[in-house]
Amino acid sequence: MQLITEYATPAELTGYAREALRDREENTFSLNRWLPNDTINDLVYRFNKGGGGLVEAAVFRAFDAESDIGTRSGAARVTGELPPISRKMPVGEYEQIKLRNVDSQGAEIRDAMEADSVKLVNAIAARIELARGDALFNGAVTINENGVSAGVDFGRKAEHSVTAAIAWNNTETSLAYDYFMSWLDVYNDTNGDLPAATLMSRKAYNLLRRNKQVRELAYRGASTSPTVLTRDDLNNILGDFDIPPVVIYDAKVSVAGVATRVTPEDKICFLPAQGDAAGKTLWGVPVEATDPRYGLQGDAAGVAVGGYKSEDPQTVWTRATAIALPVLAAPDLTFVADVLSA
Repeated sequence: MQLITEYATPAELTGYAREALRDREENTFSLNRWLPNDTINDLVYRFNKGGGGLVEAAVFRAFDAESDIGTRSGAARVTGELPPISRKMPVGEYEQIKLRNVDSQGAEIRDAMEADSVKLVNAIAARIELARGDALFNGAVTINENGVSAGVDFGRKAEHSVTAAIAWNNTETSLAYDYFMSWLDVYNDTNGDLPAATLMSRKAYNLLRRNKQVRELAYRGASTSPTVLTRDDLNNILGDFDIPPVVIYDAKVSVAGVATRVTPEDKICFLPAQGDAAGKTLWGVPVEATDPRYGLQGDAAGVAVGGYKSEDPQTVWTRATAIALPVLAAPDLTFVADVLSA
């Protein structure tokens, strides 16, 4: 395929696509709240496996005495390469003829390419969001598609992946409050602080609202309690016992035509405050972005989009490409519990 600029330049298509990506991640794919985007002029990521944990305290010394010697954690240094991801869409021969009949200046083809650039960048955003969900809930990212088999284990402690003794589906017998207290103790023992949010599905949330132990705590002292807590009642009782507020997340994407959840419905995840404490989503520089014809000097990292043409038959393509991966640099700032039965 040959790069073309007669309908739209790569800089124009790239700017259009990147704006669509920002909008998508603000409104639909929102796990970047905990793994925010960052750009690097490299293919390589580096982090200390098993990050997070308690801060080691220094010790006082006598005057004229030698300084205490600090120690480094024994965590292994992990390096790897960001994988490429790309997709293209055609404006075929027949469609080009129809569009040119509408507008001989090619404005309709340009509009089609701009619309396709949004679809393409949304598809890339969907795959990156799946990888973010993988990182947060599994402590790893696994890629097994399109002939590519790769993965990275971020080294989360085994104690930070647990299963409720009695699933929340059993609303009368599952001791959800006791489980929360136990899990928060583990999190605090590791990090010296409590998480800031509890990410869960609406199904898990609704079962928590019906949990007998939680309902009785909300209405302690009353002769009876309602069969389901209101949103405000649940929020209040969670706050009273320092349980992090609930964030409901139910995003889905299409994978090979199958509706697929970004995060598991049957698990909850403790998370730190929004920001890059747990990690980042790293975006590298695709080779296309360094091509002078793309005109992306100084802004090469991230998604790059260009228009191309192929012969026999003549087809105009819009192609989006990126090099990206979410990296969970402090995996022990996450904690996952399996709370629902199948």
